[in-house]
Order: sequence, then C-alpha cells, then structure tokens
Amino acid sequence: MIKANSSDSLLPIPGAAYIRYSSEMQSDSFSLDAQLRQIKEQAERDNVTIIKVYSDPAQSAYRKKFRPGINAMRDDAKRGLFKILYVHKVDRLARRLEWSLEIVHELQSLNISFKAVEQPFDLRTPEGKLLFHLVSSLGEFYSDNLSKETNKGKLERSTQGFHNGAVPWGYISQIQGNRKMGVPNPDKAPVVVEMYERYSTGAYSDLEIAEWLTDRGYLTNRNHPFGKDTVRDMLCNTYYMGKIRYRGMTVRPADVSFRSTTPRVSDGKHEAIISEELWNRCQAVRASRRVNVKSIMKTVRINLLQGLVVCSHCGRRLNIQTPKNCATYYRENSHHRGYHDCPYIGQSVRAEVIDTQVADLIRSIHLPDNWEPIVRQMLNEQRDQVDPEAERKEIRGTLRLMRENFERGLYEEEEYQYWQKVSALKEKLALLERTPEPAINRAAKTLLDLRSTWENTTQEERKDLVHVMIQEVGVDLAAKSLLWVKARPDYEPLFSILDGLRLDSERRYWIESRKVEGNNSDIEEDAGHMSNGVKILLPVSHNTLTSAEEYIQ
Repeated sequence: MIKANSSDSLLPIPGAAYIRYSSEMQSDSFSLDAQLRQIKEQAERDNVTIIKVYSDPAQSAYRKKFRPGINAMRDDAKRGLFKILYVHKVDRLARRLEWSLEIVHELQSLNISFKAVEQPFDLRTPEGKLLFHLVSSLGEFYSDNLSKETNKGKLERSTQGFHNGAVPWGYISQIQGNRKMGVPNPDKAPVVVEMYERYSTGAYSDLEIAEWLTDRGYLTNRNHPFGKDTVRDMLCNTYYMGKIRYRGMTVRPADVSFRSTTPRVSDGKHEAIISEELWNRCQAVRASRRVNVKSIMKTVRINLLQGLVVCSHCGRRLNIQTPKNCATYYRENSHHRGYHDCPYIGQSVRAEVIDTQVADLIRSIHLPDNWEPIVRQMLNEQRDQVDPEAERKEIRGTLRLMRENFERGLYEEEEYQYWQKVSALKEKLALLERTPEPAINRAAKTLLDLRSTWENTTQEERKDLVHVMIQEVGVDLAAKSLLWVKARPDYEPLFSILDGLRLDSERRYWIESRKVEGNNSDIEEDAGHMSNGVKILLPVSHNTLTSAEEYIQ
C-alpha cells in the first residue's frame, strides 16, 4: 500500500486483471463478465484500481502458454504499468504447473504481486506457496484426465461403429434411436461414387477432381471451393466404405504427422456409399503415385553471414529471407519487433552481393612478415596505459548500473540497444580476464596464407571461417554495400595492423576506398575489389606500427 502524503488515507494501488475462457461454447461473454465482476469486487476491497484488463477469449491454456493477452500483460508488467495482477483462478492463467510457475516467477522478479480471487493464498508464506503448487497441479491433472477420458469415450464410440464429429461430405447427420448417424445424401452420394470412379482410372489427379467438383457448382461443408487437399482427404476416408477410423489414442513422436499414424479401424453402423473393391482400386492408384521422400535431395542454402549482418544505421540484426526458387536477401524487419526509427524499414539487399564483398575482403587479408613484434609491442603499450583490474571493476560496475536501469524501465523501447551494449561489455570483460598471446597466435595461424585456404574450402567451411573471425558486419541498405566489420576479440589486434581498415571507438573496422584522380587501373590491379565499387587496399608490410589512416588517400 502507498500512503498519501502525511495523511493516514491510502492511495489506490494500480492493478490489472487477466480473464480467459477456453471454448467457443462460452462465446456469449458471460464467463468473462463473471470473472471480471468478482475480480473488481476483490480489488475494491484491497484498495486496488484495475487500470487494465487482459483477456484471451476462446484460448486454451493447456496447449498455448503465451497467448495474446498473456504477452500483452507481460510487456506491460516489464514497463511497471501495474503492481498486482488478479485472476479468477490459477487455471485461468495456465493449466500446466510449469507454465504457471514460469509466469508467476516472472511477475515476482518485477515486484508484482499475484492474486487468485477464488483461491486465497499468500505466495510470501510457505503455506501459500504449497497451496499455489497444489491448485496448479490440480488444474493440470483436470485437463490431462479430461483429455484421457474424452479420448477413451471417443475410442469406445468408434469401436461401436459410430462416428465422432461431423459426418463427411456426401452424408447428412440424422438421429436414429438415441444416437446421431450418417445417412447418404441422395444428391451428393452419387457424386462421391463418380469421384472415386474417376480417380480409380488413374487418369485424374486430386487437383483435377477438385476442379471438376468446383466446375459442377459443388462446395465443401464449409461452403468453400474444393481444393486438392480436401479431395485427398475424401479419397482416403474409410467412412465412405462403411468403416470408422480413430487416431486419438495413438501416441506418436512430435515430428510424425497425424496422417502418418496408424488408425484403429472398426465396422461402422452407417450405410456405405462406395464398395470395398472400388476403395481398394483407388488406394492402389494412390500407392503407385507415392513419391519416395528419401530419394529427394533437399537443397540447403549456405549464407556466409547468417546471423552477422546488421543495419549500419540502427545497428539491428537483418533477417534472412529466402523465397522458394528465388535469391536470398538480408532484410531490415525491426518494425516487426516494435521499432520504427530506422529509415530503411523493410528494405533489403541481396545476400549474394554482401557475401561476395566479405569474401573479397577476406581474400585480400594478408599479415605482414613482422606481424608478431608489432602485435607484441601494441599489447605491451596497452598494458602500460590501462590497469586491467581497474578496467574490469569499471566494466562490472557499468553492467550492474545498466541492469538496475533496465529493471526500472529506463530502456523502454530500446531493449535491442541495451542488449547490444551488454554483449559488448561482457566480451571486453572476457578478453581482459584471459592471457591474450596464445589466443592471438592461434588467430594469426588462421590469417596466414588465408587466400589459399579460402580457395580450397567448401561454402560451409567458409561460413565457419567467417564466423570464427568476424562478429558483426555493417551494411548500408541504401548503397547496398558493406561498410564495416567487427572482429572477434582474438582477431582484433591482428585486424588493427591491416591496411585499408579504419578502427572507430566502437571496435568497428571501416572499409576505406582509395580516392584517385585520372586513370586508376594500376591501383585497381593492386587493390582487392569489392562488389558495387567498394574497394579495400591490400595490406603492405611495414616496420613500425602505423595507423590505417596514413594509407588512406
């Protein structure tokens, strides 16, 4: 509770409510209204003002953990919009124990209280925690047991010859005795027979039969035009020959499709539309057309810079977009993550262009003969100028301060930049906490004779080599060209002695092009060419450590 200045009265606490129902049968909204009414009554007793209500109508908390309403609630919780979250019961939040624990623990880490109106428990006490685990476990047990009993009832119904769910196209549902039964539709049943007859000849495909049905003016049970998938399901449905199949009790691996599981088939009580002999002829035709999946070789595209390309303007990662039978692109899609500040939103560049530029850059890399004393001198100078222990303490303090500011919401709408800065500081800290010479020597062995190594490797090996050396690649989406690279920590000292690269304060090596008036053909022969006119100078040996700017004209 928050006290109002010096008086004894209490200011209302900002709170939120989450409500949910799981079935379309409850779509009259009475369930949501009842939940919200009880939540508001309890909030009024607690001196809490409900400032926002999150809801998930017709959403299962047993199959979906992060529903739209839950996601919106979690986002607002991180921004500190409310201090307490109300639900009617814990099972409204989630029907799995681990999901309930995960969501509630996230709220607690943000100093947000959680309260179930119909299940009074206090998570600050051992007894309250035990009760919370019990009611969450009971919610999961209820759903598990309900699913089991439902499947058992459906299995028994199919075993006795009765259909579960809606009857397929060509039948109408009628009550016979005390049970629903599929009865052949006198207008559509002959069409089903003709459809099977056509397919059994082997002269028609699923798509051609779908077009034939559509041309005759027939629609599916949902009043949609027929498609090849709908026809395929009809031609594989045993119901048409008087059989009932059920797959609900089959336990299958996660990567196996529903249609690949073996169903349990029983004799149906309904009248068959087609004969078993016609059914078998159709299945023989389908088996003869079945493709051996193992014989199909899937083409895998390998992009050198997968996960490394960022927009040079906003610094956010570019997504790989690979349309079927089309070129691969690096695309700026930060607006899908809630950012709208980049002027190049939605723009892209062909991956082949940037990959070629990076490959040209790598082929041009060559360490001077005297690289070892130069790097050693540079490292000694760095040790003399900087106290590693003091720098480590400063980095740890900065990380701690950034984390506290993040928890207070000071990085709202700037989460990406926050994580970028944290990653850079952690990498710098890791570099300070290890002996650099052995790592740099291993990096030097990679760079030595890199040109010949590159030419004799596969595309996948080249990708691995790029990811070992380079941490990020900055791309100008307007010019469709490579601007800078950020080396891995072990390679930074070696990149710093390469000509044609200019280091900035953020550890990025900018690629500089030589400006030459008149005929520059001789210079271009000595320079490593980049796509779209970008060039990087080939390194030359020098005896003293000299900045790259002296070689950039």
